[in-house]
Amino acid sequence: MKIVDVKTYPLMYWKDVPRIPRCFFLTKVMTDEGVFGFGEASSTYGHCYPLVVQEIVEGTFKRILVGEDPLRIEHLITKMRTYVWGYLGSSGVTCQAIAAVEIALWDILGKVANLPVYKLLGGDKEAIEVYACGTVKFDVDPTWHCEIFKEWLEKYGLKGVKIRVGKSKEWDEEFARVAREYIGPDKKLMIDAYMTYSPETAIEMAQRFAKYTPYFLEEPLPQDDTASLVRISRMSPVPIALGEHVTSLHGFKELVSLGIGNVFQPDVTISGGILEGMKICSMAEAFSVRCIPHIGGLTAVGIAANLHLALAHRNAKLLEIDVWEYQPLRDELLREPIFSMTDMSDGTMKAPGKPGLGIEINEEVLEKYPYKKGTPMYPEDFFPNYGAGRL
Repeated sequence: MKIVDVKTYPLMYWKDVPRIPRCFFLTKVMTDEGVFGFGEASSTYGHCYPLVVQEIVEGTFKRILVGEDPLRIEHLITKMRTYVWGYLGSSGVTCQAIAAVEIALWDILGKVANLPVYKLLGGDKEAIEVYACGTVKFDVDPTWHCEIFKEWLEKYGLKGVKIRVGKSKEWDEEFARVAREYIGPDKKLMIDAYMTYSPETAIEMAQRFAKYTPYFLEEPLPQDDTASLVRISRMSPVPIALGEHVTSLHGFKELVSLGIGNVFQPDVTISGGILEGMKICSMAEAFSVRCIPHIGGLTAVGIAANLHLALAHRNAKLLEIDVWEYQPLRDELLREPIFSMTDMSDGTMKAPGKPGLGIEINEEVLEKYPYKKGTPMYPEDFFPNYGAGRL
């Protein structure tokens, strides 16, 4: 079996709550025997710069992959790294581009072996518990969010919810208080600060949040402020979670070596692919760090890839999902919308039963949501503190 083509698909649609664009990047790796696989690259919550990844995949990877055996996954990962790491670096967009191909290769391998990817990796779980992530919407009262959370918990049996903070100290604490009141004492409450806090504010807010018993406080500081992340990891009464902006095994190694974080959130569409995700979970396990794979607003391809990681590794016991109803590249994209929330009434996401990633793509839908160049990801007036570390 040989690779004969690699197709790329920059995509987007407009999210409804709030009204912002979500951008995506998919690949399709094709073989001379008619077997093909799909993969996805992301820079969290949809890809901000899909044309950058497209240039790497089409301009370099396609040329060096055509003619290769798609089942030699480690070999092809090494080959792709050789061509880009020395020039573009070993993290960030290069790992995302490799992920887009690597996930497609696992899809192919699973189809050839007639097994789901998680079983190829030795997994024995048939479902995994999930929690729901809320949205960033600061122009409403916290009760607006919590009424939605309450509906989700009752309808889908979710194990917890994650609130998005970063407006002000008072608003953020009030949101945590109201959320805990609404969901009750037995459900998990996660808090995501979106890297908006300064080091001093982060420590103060961790202390304020502690009384509401959060399961974790996610990304309280910008990712590059490692000295402050070390300090808050040691001082916070709330477990610190991070990882959706860590794009490689080596990036997670740095977190471990510095003692940063109590919960890691790898995303295989960001950090180099499924195999790299397994290595990250294993390294974290060796240092007693829990792993909760990150999904955010991915397409069905990225959701499936992260689900297989969560099912395969014993250090992954919980999975994040995006519950918001309007997600055409989650539901319309599949001939059988297996990730619809109606299938999660017991608060778990089930293992796909079909080989490979376990999904069948309706390729006509790819033409309905083309990426439009120059689309901004986060307008300044919508979330001015995003990633700033200055609140």
